[in-house]
Amino acid sequence: MADAIIVTYNSARSIAACLTALLDGDLHVVVVDNAGTAEIVRRQFPRCELIANEENLGFARAVNQGLARSGSQVVLLVNPDCIVPPATAKALVTFLIEHPDVAIVGPRLRDADGSINISARPNFTFGSMLANRARLFFPFLTPMLARNQGFASYDACLRATEPTDVAMLTGACIAVRGDLLREVGGLDEGYFMYYEDVELCFQARQRNRRVVYLPTVEAVHERGGSSGDRSHVWPLHTRSALRYYAKHRPRTFQLVRLALLGRAVLGLADPRGHRRQAWARVARVALTVPKQSLLSEPAPAANRH
Repeated sequence: MADAIIVTYNSARSIAACLTALLDGDLHVVVVDNAGTAEIVRRQFPRCELIANEENLGFARAVNQGLARSGSQVVLLVNPDCIVPPATAKALVTFLIEHPDVAIVGPRLRDADGSINISARPNFTFGSMLANRARLFFPFLTPMLARNQGFASYDACLRATEPTDVAMLTGACIAVRGDLLREVGGLDEGYFMYYEDVELCFQARQRNRRVVYLPTVEAVHERGGSSGDRSHVWPLHTRSALRYYAKHRPRTFQLVRLALLGRAVLGLADPRGHRRQAWARVARVALTVPKQSLLSEPAPAANRH
C-alpha cells in the first residue's frame, strides 16, 4: 500500500537509523544512491530495493528512478538523515487514504536537539523569501512572524494540535499520493537539488488538492545526512530558487536575483576562505545564468556535483 523512497549521497553515517525505522514500519523501501552509500545498504539492509547510480543524478531525477519501481497508493519521500517512527509512517499513510482531497501530508519535524523544525512554509513570494532568510539568521523572529496571518504555517509548526492546511511542506519527510506523482510525471527534474518539494506542493494546489501539516505525529530530522561542499551546494540552491521564481513569480524574478546577488556580495566579506569561494559561485549563478536557461529541463549537467 505504501513505498518509501530515500535518495542518498555520502549518507553512510545516518542511513542505518533511517532505514531501520522505515523497515520496522513494514514499508517497501527503495534506496537510490547517488554516491557513497550503496555498499552499506547492500550489506546491512538486503530487504531494501537498491538503485546504485554511477554518477550523481541529482535529487529529483533519483526520486523519479525510485518512483519507477513503485505502484503504491502512497509514497513517502524521506531524507536519509530523518528517522520516521513506524507509528508516524502509518499515520501519514492512513491520513492520505482517509482524505482523498489531500495530496501531501507531513508530520511535525524535530531537530536532533528536540527543537521544532519549521517544516511548513507560506506561499513563496519575494517577501516571504526575505522573511524566511531573516529568521534563519535571527531565530527569535519566527514566533513574531507566526502571529501574522501570512505566516500561519509557522504558527502551525509551533502550536498546532490538529491537522492544518499549509501552502507547502519541506521534503525531509512527506507522504504523497501516488496518483498525484503519476499525474505530474514525478518530481520536476529541472531542479537538480532543492525546491522540488516547493514545486510539488505548488502543483498539488494548482489541482485543488490540499497540503496538510499533521502535528499529532513526529519524526526527527537530524540534518547533515548527506555531505555537501558549500561551494557546490549553495550555487545549486541559488539556481533552484531562481528557477522557481522564473516559473511562478516572474514579476519579482529580477528582485529575487538582485537579493541573492546582494547576499552573495555580503558573503564575500566572510574571513573564512571556503565560504568566500561558495559565495563567489553563488554570485556567479545569480549574475550570469540566463532566465531561459533556468526554465530548461532537466537541470544542466554543468550544475551537477
